[in-house]
Amino acid sequence: MSLFGVSLPWSLPLTLVIYGVVVAAAVWIYRDAKARGSRYAVIWGLSTLVFTILPVLAYLYLHRDAGPAR
Repeated sequence: MSLFGVSLPWSLPLTLVIYGVVVAAAVWIYRDAKARGSRYAVIWGLSTLVFTILPVLAYLYLHRDAGPAR
């Protein structure tokens, strides 16, 4: 694969997809926490960007009984 004549490693598209999924999860958690009225919505979103899967699992566990956000 090449971009502007520069050869790129084969793993670049996979890396971009993974980062895209992480950013999408962070945005989803931020919006959901904000919709639930959480004072820590920004912290949830940023921690998802930094620590990836652990905040997602913690958020889902802590809000498992709350139901969908309005």
